[in-house]
Amino acid sequence: EAGKDLPTLMLELIDGAGPEQGGMGPAGRTPGFNPARLAGVTRKVMEMAAWGTPAGAGRAKGFGFYFSHQGYFAEVVEASLDARNQVVIHDVWCAGDVGSHIINPHGALNQVEGSIIDGLGQALQLAVEFEGGAAKQSNFHNYQLPRMPMVPNLHVEFVKSDNAPTGLGEPALPPVIPALTNALFALTGKRVRKLPIDTRQFA
Repeated sequence: EAGKDLPTLMLELIDGAGPEQGGMGPAGRTPGFNPARLAGVTRKVMEMAAWGTPAGAGRAKGFGFYFSHQGYFAEVVEASLDARNQVVIHDVWCAGDVGSHIINPHGALNQVEGSIIDGLGQALQLAVEFEGGAAKQSNFHNYQLPRMPMVPNLHVEFVKSDNAPTGLGEPALPPVIPALTNALFALTGKRVRKLPIDTRQFA
């Protein structure tokens, strides 16, 4: 409604905010939310994904951000729809701030990539339905986990800060889902309000 894209609007809203906003633990023992760190990962992922430049033909980009366990993650998804209106995810860019250093860089990268893939699976196919008081899905033949053919190009970078090391695994998963649904909105003009995504709404 404001005529502004989401990351630009977020950066405008936090402009001039103090270094920390609110306590996150008992008696304020853990740091509060830091708008500057949100800005850091947002600007980084915008740079990585060339945000503001047109996506490929028939494609669109979407943005998402999440903060938990003192970790800050911003992600951009580029997606399209195929001839059957099925979602195709081409690229995911991810920028994370989990503090001053990472003990195991390869482990950290794998953790983030796995979180992104898990999040995409939840967005697209991991539904559990109940009928007569029992789950209809009985095993992996009808509860389809993400497999290699659906995995997009993943681009992950970390924004180092002077803060102590913080949580890594969980914060990287949630933002990929709104990033994907925002990309689909940019592509189709239709909002996704329920997961997993029912692609019939794009027909």
